[in-house]
Amino acid sequence: MMIARLSGLTCLALLCFGGASCASISDPDALWPEDSTGLYQFGVSTGWAFVEADVELQDGTGPLANPALGGNPNGASTTDLDPVFGLGLKLFYYVAHNWSIGGIIEHRIFDPESTRPLNADVDIDDFGTNHFLFDVRYVMDPIGKSKRWRPFFALQLGYVPEVDADGVVSYGDAFAGIGFPGQTENITLKGDEFFTAGAVAGTSYLLRDGLSLDMALFYEVALDPTEDELVLDPLPSGTPVFGNPSTYQGELTEEGLYLSFGLSWYF
Repeated sequence: MMIARLSGLTCLALLCFGGASCASISDPDALWPEDSTGLYQFGVSTGWAFVEADVELQDGTGPLANPALGGNPNGASTTDLDPVFGLGLKLFYYVAHNWSIGGIIEHRIFDPESTRPLNADVDIDDFGTNHFLFDVRYVMDPIGKSKRWRPFFALQLGYVPEVDADGVVSYGDAFAGIGFPGQTENITLKGDEFFTAGAVAGTSYLLRDGLSLDMALFYEVALDPTEDELVLDPLPSGTPVFGNPSTYQGELTEEGLYLSFGLSWYF
């Protein structure tokens, strides 16, 4: 799935193959194969995402986790992951007329909204993740007066190797009393692998022999969180009391709804 901010004109240009008449793409006499068994389906798609992530910091140690110093050893919050850009490719094989299996490779880029799991604002830069999805789907027989529509339903299991992101922690005036107002810190997150599960419902419209327009809704949830040890050291080394870094075990668990559309070729 491609997650991108595409205007209507850009989408129209995509479907019209960069200038060709949209009407020329559709063949009114095209028909789905009577038996899809043995066909391959290669596709690209684009869309939009409504995704949020739960952030948890646990087992904090050091000055920022010390309640006596205004810290907190644990914290949690939720942030929205705004879609920025992405790209996906899929390849399916029809093992029977109504059943296909295949794989999808996606690269998704998100811009998280600011979150506050502790007593500081965390702003993460845009970050990208690679998703490898195994897909099993049931494709219905053609429906509608023209028999051009083929609805489908699918289950997916996904694997994400890692989450790698940079960001800034803003402590505001929490340390103003000791001469460090507006203190900030750059951080790097390197979350480990995690698995996802998803359910898909959509339909394909036959534009011409061997070419379809695909639309789908896809809900995905992480089966386990991505984890990382965060090291926070907001003040210069050697500062009394605060000179030692604080560490937290961080977890991020995401889920969301995706709207996709794209093109598929059959051979």
